[in-house]
Amino acid sequence: MRYSPQNIYICKKSITHMKHLKVFIIVFLLATCIKAQTFYEKVAIKSCDCFSSLETLQELEDSVVDCVSAAMSRVLNENPADEMEILNTVDGVNVAFEEVGKLLYSYCYSVRRLIINEKESEFYQLSSNQKANEHYSTGNYFMDKGDYKKSISEFKKAVKIDKNFVLAYDHLAISYRRLEKFKQALKYYQKSMDIYPEGYLAILNTAVIYSFMNDYDKSLNYYNFLTYLYADDPEGYFGAGKILFLKSDYKNALENVFIAHIMYVNTNNTDYIKDSEYLISLMYKELKEKGMLDLFNEVAEKFNIKINEDENQNQ
Repeated sequence: MRYSPQNIYICKKSITHMKHLKVFIIVFLLATCIKAQTFYEKVAIKSCDCFSSLETLQELEDSVVDCVSAAMSRVLNENPADEMEILNTVDGVNVAFEEVGKLLYSYCYSVRRLIINEKESEFYQLSSNQKANEHYSTGNYFMDKGDYKKSISEFKKAVKIDKNFVLAYDHLAISYRRLEKFKQALKYYQKSMDIYPEGYLAILNTAVIYSFMNDYDKSLNYYNFLTYLYADDPEGYFGAGKILFLKSDYKNALENVFIAHIMYVNTNNTDYIKDSEYLISLMYKELKEKGMLDLFNEVAEKFNIKINEDENQNQ
């Protein structure tokens, strides 16, 4: 049973106010980090809004002192007795700035985004060695033709020449994956991540491979890592939702899949919308059979997602 677009839809409020979804995502990702916060963590979190509109690393560097200073003042105003002791010396202030600086990457998606964008332009590019590029290009030719043994041979020649050639490692892993040699694929995705730990392609495909191998815990770890690094990308949420549902963690599964679905709708990605609709229909059907529709409806209401059950009973 599949639901048509008329049966699963997003209220206009959700579509026109994507910023509310982004706020929910950040809260969603930090839900496990808000217990017993230290002074430095409180400051880091309050600094995040200040960085949200920045577009370059230079802007980040230019604004970090002012943003963190303002956040410190806000925290002190809220908890003056508890926090003032930390800043009663010059050394204490310097330590505070240093410690907060270390936390910004973890707590502020906008900071991660700027850093990852910079690293992506550095690592997702051709090699500085022309011979390595020639082998990479030939490997892509064979991979497109479905001749994976030859593409593997060429990509291995490329990374032998340039041991930091991330794209060649990724495509080497893709070739092994298409041959269903999953352990070899994982080996080369790991080599890619050793060089570029935030690499989108390697993280996503590692999660997919572990799901193929029925190692759901490792798969979920990588999907969660993807949502942490790429909070505006739906693939991590969609994959995590599937794995969580297989693990019978229905509430978190629904939240992840609904986030992905809203993102697909907002980007008008028709093929992916169909996939998310289909998964939602399967989740709805299974939870209905388990007598757990109250949970489904509770989470769906939070995301302004509605199901026309009467029409779907006739499909």
